[in-house]
Formats: sequence, structure tokens, C-alpha cells
Amino acid sequence: MIQFFLNNRLITTDKPASTTLLDFIRYDENLRGTKIGCREGDCGACTVLIGSLKEGKMEYMSVTSCLTPLPNAHRKTCCNR
Repeated sequence: MIQFFLNNRLITTDKPASTTLLDFIRYDENLRGTKIGCREGDCGACTVLIGSLKEGKMEYMSVTSCLTPLPNAHRKTCCNR
């Protein structure tokens, strides 16, 4: 079971670990703002923010969601805006 926040909404899913964050955001959550570009991580069209708590502060990093497996979002916060 994978749990994370997506745009401040708790998501719980049992999608396969091979699912990319891009496909989950676009097709399962119908959030089409995250674009499909090259699917190789080069163009940046699918970039999202993933945040996690570090020493009591939320720390964000940008990732290419086309290369990021869905389980990498577990217990984190994702923003696609």
C-alpha cells in the first residue's frame, strides 16, 4: 500500500510498483497539468515537486515524474502545479 499527499489530498493506492508517478498523476488522478514529453527525463515537461520532512521542515526537490516509480512518493508530499 502506497500513501502520499498529492496537492494536499491524501492518496492511498495499491498500484504496481512499476507504475510511474507521471502515469498515476495523469491517468489515475486525471491531473493533466503534468505533461508527457520525452518519457526519458530530458525535457522536463513532467517535472513535479516531492517534499519530505527534514529536521522539522518541509524540503522539496524537483523530479521528472516519467522516471520516478510511484513507490518513491510513499510518505511524501507531491505537487504538480
